[in-house]
Amino acid sequence: MEERWYQRRAVLGGAAIAAAGVTAGAMADEAFSSGDDLPGAGKPGSGPWTYVPPGGSIQDAIKDGAKAVLLGVGEYRLARPIVPTGGCTIRGVGQQTRLRATSRMSTMIAIGDGRSVDGVAIGDLVLDCADRAAIGIDLDISGTDRFYKGEPDSVCRLDNMSIHQPVLDGIAYRGRDTQACVTSRVRVRQAGRYGFRVEAPDNWWIACEATTRRQTGSSAGFYVGAAIPGSNGIGGTNNFFEACKAWYCRDYGWHIKSSRNKFIGCEAQDIRSHGWFIESDRNVFTGCVADTAGMRDVGGTAGTADGFHIVQGDQTSLVGCQAFDRRVGGETPQQRYGFNVPATMADEGRLSGHTGWDNVAGLLNKR
Repeated sequence: MEERWYQRRAVLGGAAIAAAGVTAGAMADEAFSSGDDLPGAGKPGSGPWTYVPPGGSIQDAIKDGAKAVLLGVGEYRLARPIVPTGGCTIRGVGQQTRLRATSRMSTMIAIGDGRSVDGVAIGDLVLDCADRAAIGIDLDISGTDRFYKGEPDSVCRLDNMSIHQPVLDGIAYRGRDTQACVTSRVRVRQAGRYGFRVEAPDNWWIACEATTRRQTGSSAGFYVGAAIPGSNGIGGTNNFFEACKAWYCRDYGWHIKSSRNKFIGCEAQDIRSHGWFIESDRNVFTGCVADTAGMRDVGGTAGTADGFHIVQGDQTSLVGCQAFDRRVGGETPQQRYGFNVPATMADEGRLSGHTGWDNVAGLLNKR
């Protein structure tokens, strides 16, 4: 029997989101196979889900009061951003639900839009920025008015999506109350600047990945740090990243410019510049990997980039991390050092169980 997409919803164990995904998926599958709209389609209040067919207006459904928006198989053309209200859920049926930007816009989905919004959940769909939308999803939440049970955090959920060709960033996290948000199984492809731009604290990323397509000198698959000029972020500190990957990035894989973040089983693979460019102290890296910095395929120059390049590290820990240069036979090495760290960091034993190979210039550079 063929496995249906919604039978795999519980991979990460998110009970609430998984239950919603199964319910929505089962309803959508029945409706599409019969060729009929769902009961109560387009009528908020007549059932838990408001079905918006391809070509319909998602924003109009939200304005009419829909809190659970179900999308079908097909294309949804966006000429302006979708702005969800508090507690709003928008779900598709996977890769076959495609939202495409048709004009220049700041973002395809604006969560918060600089105001107070909580409990928004987006999942099971594709966002095609088409090199028109600057940002795929912009979480810019400030203010806690009417948050559920007086919560201090916005508690949003983003799950099982792919985001393609944003002019700048796949997803941006900023605003003073974009916290306790979980992003899982999101793939950002060919970002113009950052795949994930993290300028907010106390959030989680699980099984996410990013590539970039422009060499700017500072782009990255994952940027975790202070607010960039013109933004209202409060700093990407105290965050958790698990099993996330930056690959085929035209500048850095991971650019870390803030402290108290945890990285578990994350990787930088085939990066033009440093795989991990760590400029701030007091971060923890466990079981992380740098696989081939200075990669030729993305414009790298041999001997100019490191697997882990750490500027500040006296209070940073790397445990069980690996750095290597993947090359065949007698090929010229691509990356410079596996671990390029301050001398004090090495002398104080802050690198524990690290390994590296295929680095003719040496495993560890004490500068």
